[in-house]
Amino acid sequence: MYFTVSDKHDAVYHEAKYGSRLVISQRDILQAQLVTLLDQIVSFLEMAAVRDPEILLASGFDMTKERRGGSRVKAAAAARMAENADSKEGESGTQD
Repeated sequence: MYFTVSDKHDAVYHEAKYGSRLVISQRDILQAQLVTLLDQIVSFLEMAAVRDPEILLASGFDMTKERRGGSRVKAAAAARMAENADSKEGESGTQD
């Protein structure tokens, strides 16, 4: 799932440089989805690191102190809205 969203984000990111408001909106939604997915991946890594702390070093992630702000809540809400939109598209048969 992460790679699918990442590939979509890459394509939309480059299109958004031309200034289309719709594409910029799609880019922002995909970015929120990526943040949510990365948070999930990090949670799994943290759980695995309880048994083997070296897994964090092998993961490729940089270890930093977490600084969450209000923007993370907005991003999570946008990701949920995007997931709902994706599921509605799948129901209508127009999914990629």
